[in-house]
Amino acid sequence: MAPTSDQSVPEMFTGRDQPVLRCAVYTRQSVAHSEQDLTSCDVQRETCENYVLAMQYEGWQLLDERFDDLGVSGAEFSRPALDRLKSWCVQGRVDVVVATRLDRLNRKMTHWVQLAEWFKQAGVEIVFVQGGAGARGPLADLVNNVVASFAEFERELIRERLRDGHARMRERGLRSAGRVPLGYKADLATRQLLIDETEADLVRAFFERCAAGESGASIARWANEAGHRTKVHGGQGGKRWSGRTVLQIIRNPLYVGERTYNGGTVEGVHDGVVDSDLAERAWRAIDERRTRTTAPRGPALEWDRDPYMLRGLLRCVGCGRVMTTSASAKVTIDNPDEVPRYYRCRGDASRPACAPPVQVPAQRIEPMVLDVLRKANSHLFPDARSRGLLEHLRPSWSTWSRADRNLMVRNLVWSIRWHPRRGLVGFVLDDIAIDNFIEQGGERFAHLPPRGER
Repeated sequence: MAPTSDQSVPEMFTGRDQPVLRCAVYTRQSVAHSEQDLTSCDVQRETCENYVLAMQYEGWQLLDERFDDLGVSGAEFSRPALDRLKSWCVQGRVDVVVATRLDRLNRKMTHWVQLAEWFKQAGVEIVFVQGGAGARGPLADLVNNVVASFAEFERELIRERLRDGHARMRERGLRSAGRVPLGYKADLATRQLLIDETEADLVRAFFERCAAGESGASIARWANEAGHRTKVHGGQGGKRWSGRTVLQIIRNPLYVGERTYNGGTVEGVHDGVVDSDLAERAWRAIDERRTRTTAPRGPALEWDRDPYMLRGLLRCVGCGRVMTTSASAKVTIDNPDEVPRYYRCRGDASRPACAPPVQVPAQRIEPMVLDVLRKANSHLFPDARSRGLLEHLRPSWSTWSRADRNLMVRNLVWSIRWHPRRGLVGFVLDDIAIDNFIEQGGERFAHLPPRGER
């Protein structure tokens, strides 16, 4: 049938028996701009609507529901509008998803593969107006995968340029991004900081009270009683002050016109809320109020100075883990019997502790281990070499100090197994230690390297 002069091409096919394909338009824009922006969601939707209207001859029908992600990055796999669109697909309300380009739907290759497979399993077709429009089947998959790779590459280039730009701005003392701190507001044109006098008075009061000798907790209490609250950022904030948040304000070099950069500070382009003299007095007052200093960590204990003779050697039979040490007070090699000490079986992230809890006092098990080693019982030491070594050492036990016995146990024993009801159930001696002793001609033990290096 020839078309009439007033009949358009799509109208020629509307009379045919075509299945209706419900089309949902998805749009996304990372940063909200004006409506005249050529990448805005409205412009994207208009482009997709025109494409759907042109495909009416195949039964395409545009849905009125909008799926617009405004101000959302394409690197995010979960987005409000996209999640709502997927919900519609699960409910069987969408047959075709239309977007202007693939990078509007996603900017990461791995996410695109997952998303494409998800829509395929849901029986929904994805069509892009630009860059591969009209391609179907395997050809569409090939084109879309290539485009997705370039989209991810473009995203990485954008991130690299942004990082370099922000670094250069910070080096010059400029504000590049982030929340506007208390006492300032952002210039709408340059995004740089301007003093907000309505908030600056509170910042100055913090510095003045701190310089006068008040603590952070005292300043926070005064601010809360006066009705002051923390700065609100995007719906967050507006909370009561604490001593920690007050001191964070006072320690910030931003309030004297400086910015942190590369571990130090540079002069900023913004004006300081307080003068440097007041800030120095406040910082000096904070340092003078510090009563606790961080003690330097000393060297690791030598084996013969460790008050826990069986540290790292004692294992729980129930779970096979090494039993940990604990004490009710600080303990050293000089007062091991004056402080209650324990070996305990404790759980970890992979497996809970034994039930009931396994715990043995160190003052009980350490003499027991020494007694077993002195007697060299054959049922615990079936190896003749091990028994011979222990019998050779037996006359010297009474002359050894606690440090000597610690060193002997650490060198000689590889592991000890403890059962909460049966007690000591197994000893394993270190073969390398036995060989070392024999090489020394039966003399006292020489120091061995750490077990991990043997």
